[in-house]
Amino acid sequence: MNDERWLDEAAGPIVPAYLLTKGRTIPASESIDLIAVIITSGGLTPPVGLGPEHLIIMQKCTKPTRLVDVAAELNLPIGVVRVLVGDLHAQKLVQVELPPPAPDATVLLEVINGLKAL
Repeated sequence: MNDERWLDEAAGPIVPAYLLTKGRTIPASESIDLIAVIITSGGLTPPVGLGPEHLIIMQKCTKPTRLVDVAAELNLPIGVVRVLVGDLHAQKLVQVELPPPAPDATVLLEVINGLKAL
């Protein structure tokens, strides 16, 4: 009999990722962009019933944090973190700020031409 025990991350996740989201793949609130900035709403006590991953997200996002960075720190797939952040956003426990739109291509061309003229 092999009595080898896995006591570290080599054992893999204890709970499959799809169970964390209850099988959902789309966030509960608005579409959350991968480079959205997440900020915990100040002074709110988390309601009963949140999972530990929700609470960890709230703790990590006391400062503005990008969604991709949260996923990396939690070592969870980005889709799972999008759903979890969507749950928190729907309950108004976090704020989601979308990144500013990229500048128009004509503006970028004018900047390039201006730099070339120097």
